[in-house]
Amino acid sequence: MEPSFASLLKKQSPSMHYGHGWIVGKKGQRWQPSRDQSALLNGLRNSAKPSLISRIKLFLESV
Repeated sequence: MEPSFASLLKKQSPSMHYGHGWIVGKKGQRWQPSRDQSALLNGLRNSAKPSLISRIKLFLESV
């Protein structure tokens, strides 16, 4: 009997994990992506580019 395709993919994962979706984070801390997305979402909100209108205003003020 051949091993399942899913088990072969799981064995090729380069990151350490604790099972059930938990992975090793910085300094060995356990992290599960589905548990806490607030830090990721805050990072995405804070990295927004200024709008085209505000960039044009800044350009016109500098001229």
